[in-house]
Amino acid sequence: MKKNLCFISNFYKTFFFEQISTKLESKGYSIFWICFSKKMYDYLSQTVDSNKILLLNKDLIDKKNAPIADYKLNELVNGDRFLRYQQDWSYDYLSNIQKPIYDFIKDNNLDFIFGEATHSYEILINRMVNRSKELNCRYLHPQSVRIPHRRFFFLNDEFQYEIEGSDNILNSNWQSEYKEIEAKVPGRVKQVDFSVKKELSISGHLQRAKRFFTKENIEYDHPSVISNDALRSQHAIQNEKNKFGYKYISTDNISILENKKFVFFTLHMQPEASVDVVGNYYDNQLHMIKQVWKFIPSDWYIVIKEHSNAIGNRSKDFFKDFKKHRNAILLNETESSHEVIKKAQCIFSISGTVAYEAALMGVTSFTFANIFFNRLENCHKISLEDFRNYPNMEALLEAKKDDNKNKMNVKIFSEFIYKVSFNGIVDAPINSEDWLNEENSEIVANSFEKFIKQQ
Repeated sequence: MKKNLCFISNFYKTFFFEQISTKLESKGYSIFWICFSKKMYDYLSQTVDSNKILLLNKDLIDKKNAPIADYKLNELVNGDRFLRYQQDWSYDYLSNIQKPIYDFIKDNNLDFIFGEATHSYEILINRMVNRSKELNCRYLHPQSVRIPHRRFFFLNDEFQYEIEGSDNILNSNWQSEYKEIEAKVPGRVKQVDFSVKKELSISGHLQRAKRFFTKENIEYDHPSVISNDALRSQHAIQNEKNKFGYKYISTDNISILENKKFVFFTLHMQPEASVDVVGNYYDNQLHMIKQVWKFIPSDWYIVIKEHSNAIGNRSKDFFKDFKKHRNAILLNETESSHEVIKKAQCIFSISGTVAYEAALMGVTSFTFANIFFNRLENCHKISLEDFRNYPNMEALLEAKKDDNKNKMNVKIFSEFIYKVSFNGIVDAPINSEDWLNEENSEIVANSFEKFIKQQ
């Protein structure tokens, strides 16, 4: 019997999910949608029976639905890049959407819900499904495995640790596809660098100004839009100010690291799910950097590097505060992270791929979030309590080195990843050659079906 599948609309990702859902529908699966604006509802209704679409726009703010359970709304609102600034209605919204979601899942006997784990309502649905076993439904997040490229798996938690079916061999073709994983510079780096230069150019500033004043992307009934014009102005001005000001922040090149012992802490984009959701409770990056700095030996250096895509996220004050600390080095964002990793004593990150890359290169790395590549030797979950409990950095490194005996080496981890992952790109940047590529969408849809058939 074919399954009932639901996809969650998420801005431009909707069009990718639409490609996949159309192909799965042609194979006999029943397709449902949850969306968050009337505009998207009308768009989807052109090809999908409206009875199979649940609209959860801001009209629900004034409803008086009783909540289903306590899903930690303070946490959800604080971690949402939009709702945290609109708390006058965000709590009512997240309370009132619970019953319609529950009823939609139950009434339509949904087997799987596929969506991201970025916005508060996506995480709420994930929590609801995981707690409400009587619904007999699973919320799965198709997520890139990061390394190797062009592969993905299905995560069933919001923190990117729990891989659905990780105790089984999900990919029957894993042996023919297998190749031992190596740390490689992502293929999209050149595209990112080009996009960053374009964003920082005069034309980039003008294009953003045009979009701001024409309001071309504003759907006022969408919960993940800052609809207050004054608040939008405040954010836009600050972002442009940060982008402009970053040009005048002094940075160093990699040569400054010669003959120095240092730890490398890479910055995340923020707001971003990798830090606001996956790194929940560790999301204040400057605070976390300071905690690492306090723990390292006094003759070591702490090195950070701005994320190329994040220029504009942070003000000059962020970097000024960092540079006040003894032995603090801010590298230029164009420096190769791989070259820095090779020179470092160890790596710290909230949940970044840099920790994965470092472990593959044999360099000890630490993440504050518990993430799937912590299964790999040399990559360790750490907490602030470790800084209190270990007498010094040497003791911590020695203890974690001993922990490697309980972890997978690169070969075993590579086999594990190929067994639980599938071919296809699920996170292609908009307007890249893989964005809405027909061949890729066919591959991804086939991978979805292979996975579903085993459940």
